[in-house]
Amino acid sequence: MKKQLLYLMFAAAIVCSACSDGDDEINQIEVVENPVTGISVENEYITEEGDIVFDEVGITTTLHVSVIPDNAGNLEEYSFRFGSSNVDVFTVNREGVITGVASGEAELTVTLVDNMNVARFQFKYRVAVDYQVKVEEIIVADGLGVLDLKVGDTYDLNATLVVLPDNAEDRTVSYNLKEGDEVISLENGVIEVLAPGTAVIEVMANDGSGVATELRIEAKDVPETDLLFEAMIAGYQLSGSYLMLAFVGNNSALINIVLNKTALLPGEYSNTDIMMVVFNGVEGLDKNSKVDPLNPGSLTIQYDETTQKYTIKGVLNIAASASSPALTLGLEFMGDLMKMEG
Repeated sequence: MKKQLLYLMFAAAIVCSACSDGDDEINQIEVVENPVTGISVENEYITEEGDIVFDEVGITTTLHVSVIPDNAGNLEEYSFRFGSSNVDVFTVNREGVITGVASGEAELTVTLVDNMNVARFQFKYRVAVDYQVKVEEIIVADGLGVLDLKVGDTYDLNATLVVLPDNAEDRTVSYNLKEGDEVISLENGVIEVLAPGTAVIEVMANDGSGVATELRIEAKDVPETDLLFEAMIAGYQLSGSYLMLAFVGNNSALINIVLNKTALLPGEYSNTDIMMVVFNGVEGLDKNSKVDPLNPGSLTIQYDETTQKYTIKGVLNIAASASSPALTLGLEFMGDLMKMEG
């Protein structure tokens, strides 16, 4: 019985001790009404995107920093810390005063710490000093990448130059002739074609963005003729002992040439090889135009086995008529030569 009584007294003491400890723990838990839930940062240089942008070096401004909500019940327990990821770009002191030091970008950190110096909330902002909108794209010669010109041509690249975006701070470019100085001359974006061949021009943005584009110039030699016919499509047809060539130009203009040949072979085709020439809708010629029967002209046919393309050039001598004097007509074609069925 005595042992049972002692046991009960000991158990009661443990229970009382536990109750006492529990009460102390409950008393230490402090319920805060309307607690801090975040940070608010305001400044005249903050953009809609949340960046801080200085348009020049040396600007000094103060951040207006507060907690959310501004009437938080435990406001006095917190303080702010500020930091710069690169003090060579901008500095910030303990009061939140920012000064732009040099052109560039860096990160601002705003931290809310409690009275135990433990970070509770933290936000980061991009700070851009002497910020400029950079060039993102350069388009020249309508973005074709290749420009076909003829010997003697002049072409101003500035006339078709497009620099994007439109609000780029510095939209000027530089032109650099990378290859082909014997083919063209280049000065301030103006091309003069000196000789047939290929040239490559690099167009570079001057704002340090590194944006550039290249344009290839294909320069062709042009015979000194009164008129020039540039064929877009060409084909051939073999008919017995004759070879017929058909050339189609702009606006469906057509030239048919019949040669005294039984095969399509590269080479020179002289006056004696040209049997007949028919014109239809060729600009500069009237509907009755004919070649000079005694001196019709000549053709050169070349074939590139690598590209499998033909280059055909020639000069046709147009006889004088009642409505037109004698003329010379240059003919040019480069591309695939289609075989036409009879």
